[in-house]
Amino acid sequence: MAETTKTTTARTTTRRAPARKPATAKVANKKAAARGARTTARNETRAAAAANANAARATAREGRSIAERAALVYVGATLEARDRFIETANTLVDNYGSPKAAERRLKQLEGRFERRGTTARNRFERDVKKARTRVERVVRRQRTTIERDASRRRNVVTDQLAGVSGRVEGIVQTGVAAAERVGTLAKERVATLA
Repeated sequence: MAETTKTTTARTTTRRAPARKPATAKVANKKAAARGARTTARNETRAAAAANANAARATAREGRSIAERAALVYVGATLEARDRFIETANTLVDNYGSPKAAERRLKQLEGRFERRGTTARNRFERDVKKARTRVERVVRRQRTTIERDASRRRNVVTDQLAGVSGRVEGIVQTGVAAAERVGTLAKERVATLA
């Protein structure tokens, strides 16, 4: 066991010797790494700041554009309404600005409305006439069809009346014959009594 311990100790000392570096090299490496990290961070910060500034400018441009469009739409709508109002006012003044102008305009409208009414009345009369002709044609066809069908069918009422009249004739003749017999019998009895 003692030998094993010595071997382990010897190995431990041999391993440590080549791994050591001078302290100044480690510190220099750490300082360089820190400087690189600071430079990287500074560059990334500048890039982020530039990106933020670009985004802010784009947002401002977009907001300005939206506000400008809203203002232009408002102004355009106002001008359109003004133009229509002026046009309507001018039309009213032209048509009804004086009693003569108003009378002239009303006569024009009266003539136009009368012509339109006449046209509508004529169209209505034509439509009614067409509808009446169409209905009459349909009724004629149906009447012809019904008459044709009726002439082909047996007349049940006439047949029944013929049967009834035959029976009535038989009953009447029986009654007449019976009355004649009664009359004959009555004559014979009267003759025998007398």
